[in-house]
Amino acid sequence: MTGACLLTFTLTGTPATAATGSDALADTQASVARLHIGEGDTTRSCSGALVDRQWVLTAAACFADNPALSTQVTAGKPALKTTATIGRSSLAGTGGHVAEVAELVPSPSRDLVMARLATPTTGIATLTPAASPAGQGDTLTAIGFGRTKTEWVPGTAHTASMKVTASSDTEVTLAGATANDALCKGDTGAPLLQESEEGVALVGIATRSRQGGCLAETETRTDAIATRTDDMADWIATTAGRSWALLMTATDFNGDKKADLLAIDAADDFLYAQPGDGKGKFGKRVKVNEGRWTGMRLLAVTDFTGDGKADILAAHTNGNLYLYPGNGKNGITGSSVVGSGWGGIRLIAAADFNGDKKGDLGAVHTNGNLFFYPGNGKNFASGAVSSTGWTNMRMLSAGDFTGDDKADIYAVHNSGDLYLYAGKGNGTFHTARKTGAGWQNMRLLSEADFNADQKSDLIAIHTNGSIHAYPGNDKGGFDAPIVTPAPAI
Repeated sequence: MTGACLLTFTLTGTPATAATGSDALADTQASVARLHIGEGDTTRSCSGALVDRQWVLTAAACFADNPALSTQVTAGKPALKTTATIGRSSLAGTGGHVAEVAELVPSPSRDLVMARLATPTTGIATLTPAASPAGQGDTLTAIGFGRTKTEWVPGTAHTASMKVTASSDTEVTLAGATANDALCKGDTGAPLLQESEEGVALVGIATRSRQGGCLAETETRTDAIATRTDDMADWIATTAGRSWALLMTATDFNGDKKADLLAIDAADDFLYAQPGDGKGKFGKRVKVNEGRWTGMRLLAVTDFTGDGKADILAAHTNGNLYLYPGNGKNGITGSSVVGSGWGGIRLIAAADFNGDKKGDLGAVHTNGNLFFYPGNGKNFASGAVSSTGWTNMRMLSAGDFTGDDKADIYAVHNSGDLYLYAGKGNGTFHTARKTGAGWQNMRLLSEADFNADQKSDLIAIHTNGSIHAYPGNDKGGFDAPIVTPAPAI
């Protein structure tokens, strides 16, 4: 892969050698992502620009099978596991934000792709596309995690000063401003930034380079190509806007016997309830409480306290598990910490799995094990391994899908296949049964009886932002969905 580098320049500090930009430009380095793509022999690295708290803009070539032949990328989950590290001054450090890339949205016409993070960043500034293109003779700063003159795999971001030599409708041609400025392997996707009185703006994404002066290269020319981003602001904003919901769950939250949608809004971090109409559509939302739900990464709902009202359970990035008792009228009555050390849990589903009329949790650990946590109305007993082999599951929901009064689990595999795990009534499950396919474009999932027929249904949010409500048939299957268009507010 190819990309941007050179002068040592930490994410938040001052340049170690000659400055290639003003001190203000150093602050933007926290918004540069290092993408680790694949595992083992397939591993490769790229750079990228954080353009929304949950989206990184980079070169499509980073994810192409053979970028020398084609930069076309299939939309959806990356073929290779991809991890993004953002806002970290050193890759060996512990600050910033680390998240798996959950979805790719390629540009239909350029070597660009938007990569959606599984969990949104907090407190990290985003880069904004420039309002006009860079002109010939302009000097831009490239920031990336690529190779340097002396290091194969640098632990910090580096900068290169690049001069625009020509431009077209879609690309800008660049050359190193000095003999020590170049774009190297690992910097594909690096942002090209321009500083003005209005601030720092994103004018391009690095895509190709001759790599002159880079470690182990004999080439001396520093010519490079970047894809223009100044005229892609609408596409970037539209793509990022599809993630209007950071997290979602569903239940009858207002006490009218119709399932409602609960979602943390991506724009303001507030939790909203959208009332269901009993037919699969959802109406105007209302704010659940005045506190922001910043940092929550998992959400589930059921009657945990046993008072007949739906309660919310949320896992925070700090590892704590929080219980928010519902008041039955679209609100909550405070909160309490009911668990700690949940940093290794990546999926949760709530239901009364053991039939004692108290809400329990099923939780998938990063090691691939499914744990059963019995609830006692106030908190949860220690978890016990219920089953193994859940590594490739990416969404989870629980309900009585088979009509036997025992809670089951539905799981969506990375492949998009839908699997039913019929519950035994004791927190364990029968062997999985594949019941569907084509769910790779669904990004959030929840069980709820939205049509009040006493059968568990599924509600999912599509990658295009629309809400899909699937009526259950009590036999583990579903009828055609009812769709509420995005943004569903």
